Amino acid sequence: MKENLKNYTDPILEECYRIKKELSSRFNSVEELSAHLREVQEECRRKGMKVVSYYVPPSERKKSLTSTDDKTLDKASQ
Repeated sequence: MKENLKNYTDPILEECYRIKKELSSRFNSVEELSAHLREVQEECRRKGMKVVSYYVPPSERKKSLTSTDDKTLDKASQ
């Protein structure tokens, strides 16, 4: 059975497009959207919800390999 690609729509993409359009109509810039999301995040924290941040500033990042990791890698490569 051959699909009609001309009229094909992906429901997930359609939902993404709808959300993008909604956000674009509410906020004029990425900065406005970011400020709104920070406000929502703070509101959630005040309500006692756990908020997880995966961003680690470069000044707080550790070296990806330490000397003990190097020894482990050397043993694994032998």
